[in-house]
Amino acid sequence: MVKKWETKSEKSVLSAKVFKYREVERTSPDSGKTGKFDVLDCWDWVNIVALTAENEVVMVEQYRQGIDSITLEIPGGVGHPGEDIIDGAKRELAEETGYQSTEWVKLGQVDANPAFMSNTCATYLALNCQKAGPQNLDPLEEIDIKLVPLKDIPTLIKEGKITHSLVVAAFHLFDLSTSS
Repeated sequence: MVKKWETKSEKSVLSAKVFKYREVERTSPDSGKTGKFDVLDCWDWVNIVALTAENEVVMVEQYRQGIDSITLEIPGGVGHPGEDIIDGAKRELAEETGYQSTEWVKLGQVDANPAFMSNTCATYLALNCQKAGPQNLDPLEEIDIKLVPLKDIPTLIKEGKITHSLVVAAFHLFDLSTSS
């Protein structure tokens, strides 16, 4: 049976705007293997599958610095320190799209990338979303809102038009919630 490795030492290497980078030395209690590993500590994230009464998904199109490209995603972002993640979901939906909902369901939670990241990403379903106001974007955000029929989502994923791994995971969690 695989056992949790023991942390022998750790040091902070970098504290940046969106993550902290640590180097940890860990040893396997079974084999005695020891190695140094890179760990990124990020705030927990949240994604929202937001559906209108017309069964359209409220999606966002935005430029992403990491891949130097425009993506089609669902609303989401980081939870603020001390904020309940459901409150973060409501805040992110309103900020990025101007939409709101009074019907929220937690679909699940995934580890962002457990190979080297310590954070999670929760996914919520927001039902009967309605436009309630203007976007309230962060200073460097530029987001276009797209209403996409729910039935088109599998094709958009299959054709590579939705590529963000956590968005694909969110739609999988949504599918699991509707198939039971």
